[in-house]
Amino acid sequence: MAEFSLQAFTNSIRQNLYDRFPYESDEMVDLKHKKRPLHIRDIAFMYLPTTQNENSIMFEIGSEYAEEYYPYYHILEDAQVIRKRGRSTKGSRGSQAKIKELGKRDYGRISFNGKTYSREYRKNVRGQRSRLGTATKIVVGSDGKPYKVNPNANYYANKHYQYIERILNETLPMIAQEYGMRMGRTQLTDLSDEFQTQESEDIIMNTLSSFEV
Repeated sequence: MAEFSLQAFTNSIRQNLYDRFPYESDEMVDLKHKKRPLHIRDIAFMYLPTTQNENSIMFEIGSEYAEEYYPYYHILEDAQVIRKRGRSTKGSRGSQAKIKELGKRDYGRISFNGKTYSREYRKNVRGQRSRLGTATKIVVGSDGKPYKVNPNANYYANKHYQYIERILNETLPMIAQEYGMRMGRTQLTDLSDEFQTQESEDIIMNTLSSFEV
C-alpha cells in the first residue's frame, strides 16, 4: 500500500490520465497538423499548472491557448460523431464559430430553451436521435479483417468520445486501492446548477470587462 499524501495521490490521477489521453505518433501529428506539432495531451493537460491550498489540489484540462491552437482535445471529449474535413455546416459548427477570439471559445456552455438544459456540442441529448448508426466507422468482420461502414457519410464515429470519463472510471478504482481507499458513489452534476454558475460567471466577466480601458 502506497503512503498517502495529497500531492502523490493527485500525481497518480494525473499521470494515469496523461498515459491514457488520446495520442497520435509524431508522424501522424506531422501528417495531420503540420502547424501544430505538439501533442494535445501536453498542451491541453500536462503543461498546465496545479493550484493548491491546505486541503485540496486542483488541475484543469484546457486553456485559452489550447482552445485557440489545439481545440480537438474537447472535440474528442464532446462529439459523438465528427464532421469530415470540408463537410461541416453552419449548424455543425455551432455558436462558438462566431467568436473571433479563438481562445475565448467555450464548447462546454450550457443552453436553456425554457424547458430543458443541454450542452450544444453534446449531440446525444435526450430527445435527439443518435447519428452514430449512420456515421462512417471501422468494424472488424468475422474473418478478422477491418471493414469501413457507411463510407460516404459526412461524419465519422469518434472512438474517443467521453474519454475523460472513461479514463477516470477505469483508473480511479485502481488508484484508490493503491492508497487503501474505497471508491464512493459517483455523483453527476446537474446541468441546471452548472447553468446558474455559468450565468453568475458571465455577470462577473461582463462587469470586469466594463472597467477595461
